[in-house]
Amino acid sequence: MDIDVMLCDHAEALEGKLFINGAAINLLFVSPQPPHVVAFSVAAVVQVPYNATNEPHTIVVRILDEDGRPVLPWVPDGAPPPVPVEMQTTFTVGRPPILPPGEAQTVPVAFSLQSLPLGHLGAYAVVVEVDGEPVRQLPFRLMTPPQAQPGPGIRPTDLPRLT
Repeated sequence: MDIDVMLCDHAEALEGKLFINGAAINLLFVSPQPPHVVAFSVAAVVQVPYNATNEPHTIVVRILDEDGRPVLPWVPDGAPPPVPVEMQTTFTVGRPPILPPGEAQTVPVAFSLQSLPLGHLGAYAVVVEVDGEPVRQLPFRLMTPPQAQPGPGIRPTDLPRLT
């Protein structure tokens, strides 16, 4: 099964369509001190082959750290331990009688992560599995925004004198 996946600011799958805003991100800017709260979506379009219709399929999305370990949300000291970040959905695509033999069907899928607290800056990856097989890995980096460099600006002595 083939799948196209991207990270974006917002995604929603509705009535067989995928609505995406702010697509193709790979840098997330956060405050310098933990928790580093992120919000993003995972947008996907699954190509379901003709011979894979009328059976259930599962998509799982996980976040891994730069060492390949499942990411745990940040929690304050003394809080119960969190579970790894993981989202999943199942779907079944029928085979309409008008579908020519051998033709694939598309299924839009969207996952949303809102207000996810992470404990560390650095490299991460969103891993997408379809029916237990890893099919895509999308890297992203959590970092603080670069500091703006002051420009030359205009000094009062640069302005013409009005007389």
